[in-house]
Amino acid sequence: MKYFLAFLALGMFPAPGQPLEVAPIGVFTHFQKPTTPVVFEAIQREVERIISPLGIPLEWKSLDHVGTRDIVTELAVVKFNGSCETTDLVPGARISNPLGITHVSDGIVLPFTDVDCNTIRDFLRKQLLQTSGERRDAIFGRAVGRVLAHELFHIFAKTGHHGTTGVGKPAFTERELVADQFELEDGEFRILRANLRQARKQNSRLRRVASSLSGRFVFRESGCAKCHGVSGEGTRNGPPLRSCGKPVDPNTLASDLSRNLATMYAGHKRIRPSAPALDEDEIADIAKFLSDFY
Repeated sequence: MKYFLAFLALGMFPAPGQPLEVAPIGVFTHFQKPTTPVVFEAIQREVERIISPLGIPLEWKSLDHVGTRDIVTELAVVKFNGSCETTDLVPGARISNPLGITHVSDGIVLPFTDVDCNTIRDFLRKQLLQTSGERRDAIFGRAVGRVLAHELFHIFAKTGHHGTTGVGKPAFTERELVADQFELEDGEFRILRANLRQARKQNSRLRRVASSLSGRFVFRESGCAKCHGVSGEGTRNGPPLRSCGKPVDPNTLASDLSRNLATMYAGHKRIRPSAPALDEDEIADIAKFLSDFY
């Protein structure tokens, strides 16, 4: 394992004379047994959906084809143990292994995780038997993706602790792994965003699409919602930030934040005038969030 870590570390730097570029978060995968394209695509799609509010794209790489010139800012190495297929669903003894494990050494969370496909498949056997074909593979892949998202939370948040709800829960029910709704809770978003903020700032070479979901989180945690309402509709303490029929322009929003501080805090004698510490991406996300209501 030490040699493997050294190999990846070399891959994080460009060759001499090449411009320094920072790639997205690298997710290096290895399947103990080959899986179907439908299952793997469902895993990728679900993880990306859950992680997307953070504004950092993921780049999936096979450990069998890792190049020495690969550049990543953060990485996770994922091993899928067992068979990640849904063809063999014959009832058997209940498997009690963990659905996934992230490795920890001396209290430090390592970027290595194991996902047990056999255990997940056994855990969801009843639900999977109710469907067939590609639909079954898609449901199973989505569930595996949710288990992986939980482990990635540990890796990117750099914590072994669990939350009480959301992706960071210590355990999931069968229904939660197949339900339509499954996303980060506010506290998990804040933890991940704080740890990945620098990686997101460095990743300037890639064009980023504003995220309404990220905007909702940022709008709340920056304190904007306290005066302007949970969706920017306005309250007696602050005017509305969105206009009916008109999308919110991020440049105008940024200008208002810096120019109208005096009026923004008028009547709030106990609040010291200071603009929320938001960067360009966060302002764009808030603008997208507010625009979704027009």
